[in-house]
Amino acid sequence: MTFVSVLPANSTDFERSIEEANRIPADMHAGVDEIRGLKYARPLNATVAPSLIVEYGLGPVSKFFGTAEDLIDIGRAWQKIRGTAQAVVSALGWIGYDAITIDDKNPYRRRWHLYQIAMGELPGDDETARLMDAEYLAGISDPARSFFWRGHHGYDVPGLEFGEHRWGEAIIGDSSGVRIGGKTKWSHGKETSGSITATNAERIAAGVNFSAGQAITWESGLTWNAPGLTWNGISNAAKVKAWVLAQKVTYVAFYDSANAVIGYARVVRTPVDITAPGNTTTATIRYVVRTGFGDGYGKTAVKASLIFRCEATGVPVARQWLAPENAAFPSGMTKVGEVALNIKFQKTVRQFVTIDLTI
Repeated sequence: MTFVSVLPANSTDFERSIEEANRIPADMHAGVDEIRGLKYARPLNATVAPSLIVEYGLGPVSKFFGTAEDLIDIGRAWQKIRGTAQAVVSALGWIGYDAITIDDKNPYRRRWHLYQIAMGELPGDDETARLMDAEYLAGISDPARSFFWRGHHGYDVPGLEFGEHRWGEAIIGDSSGVRIGGKTKWSHGKETSGSITATNAERIAAGVNFSAGQAITWESGLTWNAPGLTWNGISNAAKVKAWVLAQKVTYVAFYDSANAVIGYARVVRTPVDITAPGNTTTATIRYVVRTGFGDGYGKTAVKASLIFRCEATGVPVARQWLAPENAAFPSGMTKVGEVALNIKFQKTVRQFVTIDLTI
């Protein structure tokens, strides 16, 4: 490297002294040449990485990368598109959300700047940490005028918009979901199904083990409107038995690995058409339950059973979820069958469980 003065011929002694003082010594020339392109070299020089992280403004996202090289290479690309929807997609991919869909609010609504994300999967075991990270990353990636207000997967009931939604498929004045410490609302759902075939003893206990010639009665003293009728002449006894059983208040009990009850979820729906496949001796009833957000939080259910003759105590009778201490059995509990499960109850996930009972 040859030094060439850039001062004019009429420069002063002071100006020439300043130039001389700032001249790079000859023994440093080789080093200066080597610095050129140093921050782009790979593998990255470890002593350079901290300065580059500061230069590119990547400190706020450094915890999401295992190496400085990944942080700088991926983070620089993210910084270039920051403030766009693509930046949100990129950032959420760092924590495993690889199939998200961003939905903007109706532009004609007053709060048009709100947007929600279809997350593409459930939050997993590290629910709180992952969702808080997702809220943070979306917040520093999206446009300044936008706000990430809701994420969902598997359970999405929107707020009612007149002329756009059915009344039974929306919520008036709100949308499904809960908050877990941040400002974003989360709405997740998981579906599980199983089947039970009742034993003869379970049918007797449930009060539907009728036979031809036996008087048609309900348990607990409730009788049919035409007393004295028998099962003689009933062409499809299975459907009648199933109908009788479907009128009973039913719960699904969830058990942990120690066989302790986690809680009881009240059946919210049985179908109007109860199937009797192929013959008139057996029938199948479909029971559907759905837990609320946070019901049974922190516990894992490994099996479930249908429960009859359960009554709520200490809480409203229509409560959909009963803790063990809020369930009473004054007439004795009737437990029918078992279904193997693997359900971890979480704060933002509603469990939808369907059980087909064959009697």
